[in-house]
Amino acid sequence: MRQIAVLLIFTWAATGQTFEPKTRIEAIEAERAVVAAHVQPDTKDKAERVFDRIEDITDRIFGSTSGFRPVIGGLVTGSGFAAGVEYFRPDLANGNIVFRSSARGSFRLYELIDAELAFPHLARDRMFASFSTAYRNFPTLHYYGPGPRSSKNGRSNYRLEDATFDGRFGVRATRHLTLGGTAGFLKINIGPGTDERYASTERLYSPAQAPGIDRQADFLRAGPFLQFDYRDFPGAPHKGGNYTVSYIHYDDRTLGAHSHRKLSAEAQQYIPFFNQKRTIALRAKTELSYRNTNQVIPFYLQPVLGGSDDLRGFRPFRFYDNNLLVTNLEYRWEVNTGLDMAVFGDAGKVFHRHAQLNFADMETSAGIGLRFKSRRSVFMRWDVGFSREGFQLWIKFNSAI
Repeated sequence: MRQIAVLLIFTWAATGQTFEPKTRIEAIEAERAVVAAHVQPDTKDKAERVFDRIEDITDRIFGSTSGFRPVIGGLVTGSGFAAGVEYFRPDLANGNIVFRSSARGSFRLYELIDAELAFPHLARDRMFASFSTAYRNFPTLHYYGPGPRSSKNGRSNYRLEDATFDGRFGVRATRHLTLGGTAGFLKINIGPGTDERYASTERLYSPAQAPGIDRQADFLRAGPFLQFDYRDFPGAPHKGGNYTVSYIHYDDRTLGAHSHRKLSAEAQQYIPFFNQKRTIALRAKTELSYRNTNQVIPFYLQPVLGGSDDLRGFRPFRFYDNNLLVTNLEYRWEVNTGLDMAVFGDAGKVFHRHAQLNFADMETSAGIGLRFKSRRSVFMRWDVGFSREGFQLWIKFNSAI
């Protein structure tokens, strides 16, 4: 009926005559057609056009297209600006095989080389499997001593070089529920740090204070995992939740001194309001270590707290111990389609005994940030975090929560 009314209006207008509707329905449709003809198209301001252009460029460079593409970031916090090249093929065997490999480095000589072969749609998309390997060489990582009472003046540095070989297998039990297992091999080498501003860790801390600093082990590791994920967009969620649990056994195959198990659990929840233009993001995470009989957990495999992803007002790797608990609250609002602003608060601690798993004596930090995003993911964020030890500025190419 509406199309007929519009056609009659324009036909009568072309002949210079007046259109008189015969029924109430025709009159209503005629009024709607006149209003629609005068509605101006939605126009974007200059800032929105700039962010749309940035979004188009990032989608073209970092999207899911096949072949070679640049990569930015992806190394450990403190590595400096990192970049490299990635070869990505999500279209092998009609999308049933995915291959990815990358090599990246930073101006501070941090290195990462990795590769992954994935089979995401096995058994009519009910199962999946992947195999990955990675080599990392980080010339400087910081260690402040054991436990939550370590001093910021006790900063030392060590070198971490490791290689991993892992397989991951799983079943999609429901649309949102995934469960499976992982198994692999971890080879580690610890050496003197290269940052001459600070003492090398082995000079400042004994093997009793930094277990494994004198001799390193190779590990077989394996265990189950479970994930329940119903976020709308995992790369930049506005609603939904993501809940993960894993229980991994590390078997010391070299020294017979560092075998242990690690239980990791994380809960993320996103609460939208005002037409999903504003979001409250909540996260709680814990890592609990269980030593085998007469074993000790090496410091380089202990949970670590501090940095761009947990306590954002503290330096990277600020606290080490056998167990960890951290919570985060972030309030985000959309400035335009390519930019969110955020305010956040963090609270967390490391602890030695499981009985200390509580919310007492937690370190805290708070701050503000910007989230630069494409249609489905955050490709860069700026955060400024404040704590009792000062403030930290973070520029990262990922999402914090």
